[in-house]
Amino acid sequence: MPTPKLNFSNLSVLIIGDVMVDFYLFGEVNRISPEAPVPVVEIASKESRPGGAANVALNIAELGAKPILLSMVGRDLTGNLLIKMLRDFGVKTNHILQNKNRVTTLKTRVFDEDKQVVRFDEEEIEDVNEAQETLLIKEFKKILLNDKPDIIIIQDYNKGVLTKYFIKQILLLATKTGIPVAVDPKERNFFDYQAIDLFKPNLREFSEAIGYRINSKSIESLRSGAEELRRKNRFKNLMVTLGGNGIFCFTRDGNSFIVPAKSIKAADVSGAGDTAISIATLAYAQKYSLKEIAQFANKAAAAVCKKVGVTPVSLKEMK
Repeated sequence: MPTPKLNFSNLSVLIIGDVMVDFYLFGEVNRISPEAPVPVVEIASKESRPGGAANVALNIAELGAKPILLSMVGRDLTGNLLIKMLRDFGVKTNHILQNKNRVTTLKTRVFDEDKQVVRFDEEEIEDVNEAQETLLIKEFKKILLNDKPDIIIIQDYNKGVLTKYFIKQILLLATKTGIPVAVDPKERNFFDYQAIDLFKPNLREFSEAIGYRINSKSIESLRSGAEELRRKNRFKNLMVTLGGNGIFCFTRDGNSFIVPAKSIKAADVSGAGDTAISIATLAYAQKYSLKEIAQFANKAAAAVCKKVGVTPVSLKEMK
C-alpha cells in the first residue's frame, strides 16, 4: 500500500508510563575467556538512548506531533541522563518527576556486532507509594487543564509508575473530558484497562491474558480469544501485534481480520512495540480505519526492526 501523505503536526499526545535508559555496548567476540566458558566482547563503542515511554515520546516527535511525557524517575545519575537526552532530542521534560526514593530503570545490552549477547537490568519495579502516586495524579490533572491533549497513550512496562488507582483516575478523567485512550499493556495491570479506544497487546500478552495459547496464523483462534477478552476488558478496538505475521484487528462490532506484514530481515526487534503504538495512536486520532492503522503500524515497526537498538522512526523512513 502506498503510504498516504501523513501529517500529524496538529496533534498533541500525552504519553503516560514507565521511562528508562537503554545503554548499549557494541563490540566483537574473537575469543573465549580463560576464566570461564564465556565469550569476551571487545567493546568498540557505547551509546545511551531513551527507552520505554520515553521512546514513544521520541517516536511521536519524529512523526511530527507534539509529545507531552508524564512519568517519574529517580533522583539519580540515570534519571539525570534520561532527562538530558530527552531535552537534547527536543522533548520537554517538565512533567517528568524526579524522586529520591525511586530508582531509574537502566537496561544494558551487550552486542557482538549485530547479535545481542547478554542484557543486564538495574531497576525498581514496585509501585510508586501513595505520596508519589498523588504527585503523578496532580500533574496529570494539570496537563489536562493546561495542555488539553488530543489523545492519551498509556505505555505500561510494569515498572511501578502506573498503579491501579492511577490507571483508574486516568481513564475516569479521560472519559469525562472526552479524550480517547490507547494502551500498550503489560500483564500486571492488563484487566485494569477497561473500555479502551485502542488496545494493543502483543501475541504473548494476549495469550497469557486469555489463559491459553493462541494460534497466530488462525483467524478463528485469534477471533475466539478476542471475543473472550472483550467480555473481560470491554475494549472498543483491539490490535494484536503478531511479529512477522502482521497485526490482528478486532473492532467493537465484531469485525476481525489480519493485516499481514512484509517479510524483512530483522536486525533487532527492540522498540518495535513503542513505534507501533505511536503511529497507530496518531492515525486513530485522525480517524483512519483500523485496517489503515494496522498497515501504518506494520510499516513503521518494520523500519525500526531493520536497525540495532531502540530508536524512533520518522515519516520519511516510512515512505
